[in-house]
Amino acid sequence: MKKNKPLEYYLNLPYKIALHFEPGDKTWVATHPELGSGTCYAIGETIDEALQLLEEEKKFILELALNEEKEIPEPVFETEELPSGQFVLRVPKTLHKKIKDLAEKENISLNQYVAFVLSSHVGETKAFSFVQEWMSKLPETQTQNIIPKAFMLSFPNSWGAKKIHPNSNEQNPYNSYIEEVFYGIKNQN
Repeated sequence: MKKNKPLEYYLNLPYKIALHFEPGDKTWVATHPELGSGTCYAIGETIDEALQLLEEEKKFILELALNEEKEIPEPVFETEELPSGQFVLRVPKTLHKKIKDLAEKENISLNQYVAFVLSSHVGETKAFSFVQEWMSKLPETQTQNIIPKAFMLSFPNSWGAKKIHPNSNEQNPYNSYIEEVFYGIKNQN
């Protein structure tokens, strides 16, 4: 086991902070995953309160670990550089025209439109994967009411949904389904 450094050293390290909102009790939960999400966490009515309480909890956890001579993990930094953010993509001329027309309709550049479509797809894929993983852990009887809503989230155009464009201020009609599915997820776990 390596020898721990002084408390001040650990208090000044840039530990990652994970923050999420709990809609059931309308609170914010802040954690330091590297110190143990189930060990070093705080709950507050506001983000600021949760972060302030997290700092107090971090100090308490670090003092306890030092007193018990437990090894304290340090933050892990990603060393891989991010790509440039640019790449060349060859598409059929007809697809290029359709994308160009959609971008013009929204009064945004082709790059902005393609970035919007890609990021929307990546976000939807992550959300759908989360729902699928959660549903796989439930008995089949509990998933019967969720599956139709998850299907509607995956294929909204097949249900006659109005398309929401990237520059629109309109509310997406599927947000209520998303909230209901995720609210159900949190309450059934």
